[in-house]
Amino acid sequence: MSQSPHRNLAHILKSGSTARILNLHRVALQHGDTDEHGAQPIFHNKRLNEAIILKHTLRPHERERVSADRINATKVIFPLSNDDLRLGGYSLFVEQDNLQDALHEAIGKDTNPEKLAADQDILEEMARLPSLDPYLLNERLQQMGRKAARCYFDITEADMERVQTYVVGEIRRLVELAYQIEGAEAKIISTKLAKLIMRDEASKTLDPLRETLRLSREDYVQGMFAWKGFFYYKWNITNIRPSFEPVAKDILSLRLIRAHSDDETYLSQVGKDIVRSLYEKIGQVDTNLQAYDKAFSRLVNENDASAFRGFLLNAPQMFFTAGENLGAINHISSFWRFRFPPGQPRRAEVDDAYDIFRDFMSSLGADDQKLAA
Repeated sequence: MSQSPHRNLAHILKSGSTARILNLHRVALQHGDTDEHGAQPIFHNKRLNEAIILKHTLRPHERERVSADRINATKVIFPLSNDDLRLGGYSLFVEQDNLQDALHEAIGKDTNPEKLAADQDILEEMARLPSLDPYLLNERLQQMGRKAARCYFDITEADMERVQTYVVGEIRRLVELAYQIEGAEAKIISTKLAKLIMRDEASKTLDPLRETLRLSREDYVQGMFAWKGFFYYKWNITNIRPSFEPVAKDILSLRLIRAHSDDETYLSQVGKDIVRSLYEKIGQVDTNLQAYDKAFSRLVNENDASAFRGFLLNAPQMFFTAGENLGAINHISSFWRFRFPPGQPRRAEVDDAYDIFRDFMSSLGADDQKLAA
């Protein structure tokens, strides 16, 4: 295993979990003394449960460590010290051939074999996901029968503030319905409720909202978590749209360096396939969000709580699909901007283009066998 630069670890510590980073180290520092954290960890192993997991763009010297020809991998970092990340840490890649041996080296060989196998399954499932989006990850873990504490799925403080601002506008009509108020007073209460919904949805202050939805307290808490997922995705897609079309156009206009005519023809078609798949996925996200908008509209305009209640209780699979699609779109857009910053030429060596397009197709769930050669 290799030692990770301490400055990178110290920087990561400042942020919460995002679509790219699952910061279990910070979660342990903030919630490690709570009953929930101890009773419902993501991993059985304590060292793993205090690690930092991230979707990582491989450096040239790292590519020989993974088991596939790829640009990105899922990296697990074990800090040398929980108290001082400046000391650095050790890392492994979930995609490397000797993952089990590397895990034994990182966490010890005395680990219960069955629990280690379960933890390795979770790591490998994380590697298959297009992102570590907190809502997407939570749903996939539940599908695997692993119910982790809610504290693992917080989004960053900065994103929380931005989402809250978005939520205020979304729920104002519902506030007017539930509390029978309007105007400036409705805006003030909407702002307070938005913070409660995003941070403490079980608060008794929200009881009028629960009663409007006619949900039991248990169903209400589960439903609100799904609702928060849709708030997050609706906000997320508004941030994706401005850069989405420019990236799609860039992919179609990528210039290849030292490429044979066959390569140019072939990669041009693959680029079109990628762009077409991107548009299909953003269309699927729009369809999911329109279903939410329709149910929400029936609630606030027709006072039809049953439609929205049914939607919330059956929402997990829908926002799982939306999150998976958004994760793929986010990854491709962010990597493209990293690799080809605005104002810089859109040129790549032919081998690099194959690598980039293969990774994009993998993120989109496409069959990339035709790029294997």
